[in-house]
Amino acid sequence: MQKENNTSEKEPLQSKDSFNPDADYEALQKATQQGWWGRMGARFNELLQERRGNRQERNAVLESRNRPEVRADDLAIRRARNVNTVKMVIPEGVIIEGHLTGGSDTEISGRIEGNLSVEGRLYLGVEALVTGDVRAGSCLIEGLVEGNVECSEDLELEKTGRLNADVLSGRRINLAGQVYGNVTTPGSLRLASSAKVTGDIRARALVMEDGAILNGVCAMRAPAQRSENKK
Repeated sequence: MQKENNTSEKEPLQSKDSFNPDADYEALQKATQQGWWGRMGARFNELLQERRGNRQERNAVLESRNRPEVRADDLAIRRARNVNTVKMVIPEGVIIEGHLTGGSDTEISGRIEGNLSVEGRLYLGVEALVTGDVRAGSCLIEGLVEGNVECSEDLELEKTGRLNADVLSGRRINLAGQVYGNVTTPGSLRLASSAKVTGDIRARALVMEDGAILNGVCAMRAPAQRSENKK
């Protein structure tokens, strides 16, 4: 019997030193890429560590201790400076039963059944009605007031305005409407041609236009003369 020779049928063995162009190129390309990315990653880590080293760590506790203390009254002052003055407006048709007090300029065209006190400028429209006393810094009246009117500065009464009580102003009074009460001011008093006053007048200076009506006594004295009489 003859032995079969299977040596020819087996695939030839490749030696370790055999060269495969495709395999060697892919391996070389992967090695090159891995080396480039590795170098880039290492450089990035170095830059990151350098930047972290230059930054100074913040201590929240020390910063809070070094800040100046803010008191409650300081906060209140800051808020008051940031708050704008708001004008109070009461439109026509609104009725308020009771006293009304305001710290800003006020415009009223409705009805106030009580006393009215305003620190700023007060404007009473044609349809406005106040049944009580009125106090304000300055007044411009086109409506009706049943109570006494007192202004620390100027008072102006338009043709449509009517005052049914005494009037007092600290600086100047201009009347073009009707007043049924006494009028007093240490400053000047002007009666327009349409003005009608039923009551006594006391002023330092009086200007009365033709057509104005005064039913009462007029007394004109300077402040110096008044102080001497008091003595």
